[in-house]
Amino acid sequence: MSRIYLYAIVPAGARPPADAVGVRADEPQVWMIRGNALAAVVGAAPAVDFHALPRERAVRYLLAHQRVVESVMQTSAALPVKFGTTLPDAAAVTSMLDRAVSVLAGPLAELAQYVQIELIVSWDIDDIVSEVAADEAVARLKAQIAAQPGGASHDQCLAVGKMVKEAIDRRRDDCRRRIVTTLQSVAADTVENALMDDRMIANVAALLAKDARDQLDKRLAELDKAFGERLHFRCIGPLPPYSFATVEVSLPSFAAVDEARRTLSLGESAGRAEIKSAYHQQIRRAHPDLAAEAMRQGEAGRLADAYHTLMHYAEALPPTGEDAGGECGYRFDRNAVESCIRVTVRRQTLPDARLRAQP
Repeated sequence: MSRIYLYAIVPAGARPPADAVGVRADEPQVWMIRGNALAAVVGAAPAVDFHALPRERAVRYLLAHQRVVESVMQTSAALPVKFGTTLPDAAAVTSMLDRAVSVLAGPLAELAQYVQIELIVSWDIDDIVSEVAADEAVARLKAQIAAQPGGASHDQCLAVGKMVKEAIDRRRDDCRRRIVTTLQSVAADTVENALMDDRMIANVAALLAKDARDQLDKRLAELDKAFGERLHFRCIGPLPPYSFATVEVSLPSFAAVDEARRTLSLGESAGRAEIKSAYHQQIRRAHPDLAAEAMRQGEAGRLADAYHTLMHYAEALPPTGEDAGGECGYRFDRNAVESCIRVTVRRQTLPDARLRAQP
């Protein structure tokens, strides 16, 4: 039986999207699976590994995913689910919905009155290079080099190029700050995305109240005038709040959890305090004064990975029972691990440093 593909989380009373076509070409229908307070917009999952797809195929699936989410948004508040998310069956989806109400209900209600607008601003890079090359400091350096016997050296050419690039970067940063400040004056939140090439000045996602588009257009018109109508503004949207709240669903691996609890010398269950205490005890043992630096670093990384694996697992699993200290404990047996689902709501960040806090 096909796995279930997840598109979006909506209120339990939401209507199914009309005429939405899902990611699986031979089974394109989209439907709802309802929990007690929330529902999931789902469809049949294609038999592919989304992480291993060539870029062109992945983009086709991604566009189909986004079309469904945007169709849902036309009639309901919606939290988009991360592209490529699947669960084994309808029972797993229902379990996820009911367990994750405390995680999902707040962001869903909070974002119901907002849409995402993406603003891409660019300039004519050739014009900017010509202007910068005519700046006094650059022109003076070029004149000094030209007056030398034998012409410019390689290092001097590099110095001119560096000066031009730094001047362009300063202009870009100044423009970007003014653009972002303007957006922040009308948007509830903003996220800066990566710049794709030298022509691009700003690439910003703005979380905008649904009735604030006219206000945004007015501010952008003022900004365009302030820059002498030399910038190119492109607005995309309204879109679901992809950059501000994307649902991530994961199934903990029993093999990884079992290895992690053995690494920290834990038994078949433990509470958060016990996991943390075991981590610190093992860290102290792994750092004898005479140990080799490479060995210390490798063992510390292995212990940190084990700690984070168990703490992420604890976030996914409702606690059962109490340990000796009166704290709720988490079971590490196969049945417990394979029955739990971890749900988080992530905000996009730039840069995505993927840093983890030290326990």
